[in-house]
Amino acid sequence: MITVHVRLYGTLPWRLEGYDPDKGLSVQLSRGGRVSDLTKKLNISPVDTGVVAIDGRVAKPSDVISDGALVRIFQVAHGG
Repeated sequence: MITVHVRLYGTLPWRLEGYDPDKGLSVQLSRGGRVSDLTKKLNISPVDTGVVAIDGRVAKPSDVISDGALVRIFQVAHGG
C-alpha cells in the first residue's frame, strides 16, 4: 500500500463528507495505483475531473502515483 496526499478544488471538497480544505486528506492505494484509481476511490467521475496534478506536474488518468505524492484535483470549469 502507498499513501498519497490529496487536495481538492472547486466544488469537489463539498462532495466528501468531513473533507478539511486546509489539511486535505490522505488516501491509501495499492502500489502501482493510477490517477483513475484514486478518482474512482473518491467517487469523482471523469466528467467532473478537470486537471489532476501530481507533485506539480499535470497527470493523465493512466499515470501511476508514487508513495507520498501530493495530488491536486481540480474540478472542470464550466461557463462562458
